[in-house]
Order: sequence, then C-alpha cells, then structure tokens
Amino acid sequence: MAVKAITEFKGVPHRIEFVKEINGVKWYNDSASSTPSRTISGLNAFHQKVVLIAGGSDKNLDYTPIAKPILDKVKVLVLMGKTSEKIFNAVKEEAEKQKRNIDIYQADSLTQAIILAKRYSRENDVVLFSPASASFDMFKNMYDRGDKFREIINKM
Repeated sequence: MAVKAITEFKGVPHRIEFVKEINGVKWYNDSASSTPSRTISGLNAFHQKVVLIAGGSDKNLDYTPIAKPILDKVKVLVLMGKTSEKIFNAVKEEAEKQKRNIDIYQADSLTQAIILAKRYSRENDVVLFSPASASFDMFKNMYDRGDKFREIINKM
C-alpha cells in the first residue's frame, strides 16, 4: 500500500508543482516559496540551468543569501514586484564580485514575467516561478498567485 501511495503521489500544489510542458520547456509553480531560503531549495531541485521568475511583496528580508545560488543555477532572471530591486541589487553585487554576468529582466506583472520567461527559454529548459517574496503586492495570497500562474500557463 505504501509503495502505491508513493508512486502515485502527484506533489503538492504551489510547491515545485509541475504545470505543463510547452515546446520542450517545463513550467513549475513554486508560489509557496515566499522567502529566499525556500527559493534556494526550489532551485536546488533542478540539475539544469533555470529561467527564474521571482519577486513580490517585501517582508523586509535579506536577499543577499539568494544571490550566489541564482548565479549558480539561473540562466535568465525575470523580476517583478516590490522586491525586484532588492533581488536585482543582491545578484548584481554578487555577479560583480565573481566577475560573472546574468541576464536580468524586469516585468510589471505576472503575465509580462511569463511572456519574458517564454521568450528567453529554450527546449529542455525549466521555468521556475519561485518568488522568494510574499504575494500581497499583487495578489490576495500565495495560493491566488500560484493559481494565476497555473491559469496563464495552461492557456498557453
């Protein structure tokens, strides 16, 4: 019985939830990741480079710890929301220290962030929506945010 439960387990909504594969790109909803440490865990779930959509409402968190994992695991970073500047500055500072580059884009909405992620992703890529921030700047809560992400992806 336990083996059956494990093999049939589909995962938890909003936590590295596989949403859909589009043109060889796998889209994941990790809206539950509302802190940098949770997003770092989400990034570590993948072996290949990731197109990351991050940012949201500011809980006065330190984004310095997420900078190195982003440089190590992310090929394109799409930022949105009130924390986008904090995340951008942390990643930019770490990139300068390491003398590395990363493509970073700013979006005004979740829809625009998804459009940018789609534009810069390629076959065999992963797009991970893992905000590292709260949702209250644009959404009712993380569930609403994740549901909207899933809804947009399923319409593509």
